[in-house]
Amino acid sequence: MEIYEMPRLEGETNSDYVYRSLRESIIRITLRPGEIISEPLLQNYFQMSRSPIREALSILKHENLLSVAPKSRTQVVLMNKRLLMESRYLRCVMEEKILKRILEKEDTEPLQQKLKKIMDEAEDAMKHRTSAVKVIFDYDSLFHRTVFEYVGFNYLWDMIRTYNIQYSRFLNLYVEEKLYGESFLPDHRKLIQRIKDKDWTHLEQYVNDNYTHVEGYLRELETKHPSYFDN
Repeated sequence: MEIYEMPRLEGETNSDYVYRSLRESIIRITLRPGEIISEPLLQNYFQMSRSPIREALSILKHENLLSVAPKSRTQVVLMNKRLLMESRYLRCVMEEKILKRILEKEDTEPLQQKLKKIMDEAEDAMKHRTSAVKVIFDYDSLFHRTVFEYVGFNYLWDMIRTYNIQYSRFLNLYVEEKLYGESFLPDHRKLIQRIKDKDWTHLEQYVNDNYTHVEGYLRELETKHPSYFDN
């Protein structure tokens, strides 16, 4: 059982810290789909009593990230293909509308500069960090959040992220499996150029491809890890 290391927030309760750590571990696939969760191991890892551990597990069960396995054991939920594709569809539909709205603005230079800075930082991080999975997940999220925020849709992005956990798990897994990675930087730099050129035809194609490519990656991952997905 591998827990994703999270910095503790000032004033954070034990149960909140355990909850955040486990939730992030599920999203980043350090806790694998179907993996059994051991309360004694968690107590040892976090150096805490049973009470905050159980409180955190209860919240994660309520959020459908953990489930009760046979013999009353707690396990990480499997990836739900339907929810994954539905959440991805929602994200793509919203992003298409937002990109179109951005192109209606006379000046997209401020957005271009913000996105370029994000990609420059991502490229630098790729050179100096060992985990490409972490870099791609973190900077992809930052890139697209910036696009949403540019037109004032901060709440919409937060809502999508809340319901996009299945896709986030999927993204971490297929980057880990090296099904995606090398094209991350050029793909996103190309998107910046499309915004600069106000090239709606190719931006629309980009969004559509983002959805259809997921179906192909999903089939590959199912073949490699059939036990990670529900039926």
